[in-house]
Amino acid sequence: MPRATKEPVKNKKNTKSKKKAKLVNEDNNKNDKFSFDEEIVIGLKRIDERPKEKIKPKKTNAKKKKQDDSNIIIKSKYMQNYENHDEIIDTEKKKNSNKKKANNKRKSSSSKKIKQNQAKMKRKKRTILKVIKWLTLLAIVIAGIVYAMLSPIFNIKEIVVNGNSKISSESIISLSELNIDENIFNFRTSNIIEKIKSNAYIDDVQIKRELPDKINITVTERVAKYMLMFGNAYVYINNQGYILEISDVKAELPILIGYSTPHENILEGNRLQEEDLEKLNDVLKIMDAATSSKITDLITQIDISDKSNYILKLEKEKKEIYFGDATNLSTKMLWINKLLKEEKGNEGILYLNMNLNSKSPYFREKV
Repeated sequence: MPRATKEPVKNKKNTKSKKKAKLVNEDNNKNDKFSFDEEIVIGLKRIDERPKEKIKPKKTNAKKKKQDDSNIIIKSKYMQNYENHDEIIDTEKKKNSNKKKANNKRKSSSSKKIKQNQAKMKRKKRTILKVIKWLTLLAIVIAGIVYAMLSPIFNIKEIVVNGNSKISSESIISLSELNIDENIFNFRTSNIIEKIKSNAYIDDVQIKRELPDKINITVTERVAKYMLMFGNAYVYINNQGYILEISDVKAELPILIGYSTPHENILEGNRLQEEDLEKLNDVLKIMDAATSSKITDLITQIDISDKSNYILKLEKEKKEIYFGDATNLSTKMLWINKLLKEEKGNEGILYLNMNLNSKSPYFREKV
């Protein structure tokens, strides 16, 4: 029988050593396994051995999406327009500088407005002060007037009339209605002037107060130059056609006949109507020319009924002159002087109412 052989001891040892080596390798392998809990690995996500729950998608707001999309589009456009970083910085600097300028302008405009408001306030204060000053002055003046009205120092002690020749001083004072011992400020000069001018002979009046107690009245009188026949009376008028007086006394004045002013208008203080004033203007021209030729004193009556042929009457010379209109005055006066010398003492008519360039004046003796 074959003899059973035992495995060599080496083999047993080898098996044991192998077993041990396996166990060591298994331990080493266990130790060599990668642990996420113990190790930190850069760039790798953690692998969780647990089964992950399904993550539900979050509900996004449509409006936010649109805004994000629009922002993305704007950013993309902005980056497309300004690709260079330097250009973007320059534009931002410009914007900042523009903002600073705008702020400075606003500040300057606001400061200007403040200054303007301050100037307005100063002006208002000045105007208020001026108003107060004027009001105080007015108050002082009013107080002075009241004092003057009540004080007996300013009572009238004397009234003096100047410039009068036709109208007496007593009649002018009576017309003024001023009284002695009356307060000098107790009347209006305009009222006194109107009262004195009620007399037709008075053309102008001036009144002055001489403080404390004197009044001066200066008058300018109208002077009668012609007369109108008014029935059996005589109407005195001046060179301006004012009716000064109606009297029964005949004065040494030329008489105008043939006037057209109605009799009801012949009143003291009234004036002749326009047609008669035009004729009176021609009469004044004729009389001025007669004064230079020394014939004025000879003319006693003028007929003004016909403007184209004024008739002058010379009573002392017993002659009438058919003068014509108020033209060629100097030539006519020469002819009057000549014919008066030639026909001295003869009663008749001198004819000057013709064209003196083609005809000569002549005298016709009364038969």
